[in-house]
Amino acid sequence: MSEAQVRLRPHTEADLLNYVTWLNDPEVTEFTQIEGPLTLEDEREWLARVSTPDSPIRNWAIDVNGRHVGNCALHRHESSEMAGFGIIIGDKTQWGKGYGTGALREALQIGFEEMGLQRIHLTALGGNTRGIRCYEKCGFRHEGVRRRHFLRRGKWLDVICMGILREEWEAEHGH
Repeated sequence: MSEAQVRLRPHTEADLLNYVTWLNDPEVTEFTQIEGPLTLEDEREWLARVSTPDSPIRNWAIDVNGRHVGNCALHRHESSEMAGFGIIIGDKTQWGKGYGTGALREALQIGFEEMGLQRIHLTALGGNTRGIRCYEKCGFRHEGVRRRHFLRRGKWLDVICMGILREEWEAEHGH
């Protein structure tokens, strides 16, 4: 399967059971700052929060050929032209197939073309080589490292800061 089959779509109530399963799986959340346990009610409350018209978060389900495989979001900073990015491919059977890269490319296009953002940034936990490779492939540049910045399951991890500017993205996409 290729990136071309990746589609970002609005969340549905039916997606929430997947989120509960995924976000309570320590292997899925290993490189996130998500701490469980999470319940279906927690996820319903989350969906209600991110679905309000005035929410600064643009959040999508990641769909591949009609199959829900993950979630990604742009978190717009208050009254600003920049946003943070987050992603999780929760369906472990779909890891390593390029779907995160496809979803990120679509989110960048929405962020820069539709939302008018000037900058999109993210942080990755040390050791998340698969995620970092995806971000680099999509044009993100390393901006710094916060050494031993996050305590995860008894281990101190570095936090890698990365970002992409509108003009960098445009140069790559011939705009």
